[in-house]
Amino acid sequence: MQVKKYGTARELLFNFANSLTLPATVDNPNATVDNNNRKIIKAGTPMGAASSFLMNRDQVLQPSATPDAVLMHDVDVTNGPASATVIIEGDIVLSNADSDVQKMYTDAIVKALPKITFIK
Repeated sequence: MQVKKYGTARELLFNFANSLTLPATVDNPNATVDNNNRKIIKAGTPMGAASSFLMNRDQVLQPSATPDAVLMHDVDVTNGPASATVIIEGDIVLSNADSDVQKMYTDAIVKALPKITFIK
């Protein structure tokens, strides 16, 4: 029997009223397996695709150095692409993300997401 754990996810958005989120399909074929034998893309991960996600929303988003969006919650991709919510516009509290995700945010990634304000 599999025991399911419930809890509250980390909250990245500072102000929901001024945010724009969209549904997306995400994947990470290079994800490593965690201690629970799951492949998880963590909340706050910058996500992108081969071309603009806003112009072609049928694309599968992956962690990217040229992102179009930020992953809103942790997503399990153990079994392949999964449904998710991505943040396109808004205020994100970066310190609420895991430390390894925070380290992803170079100046180039922040510049690629001009409609997102990052709050430390």
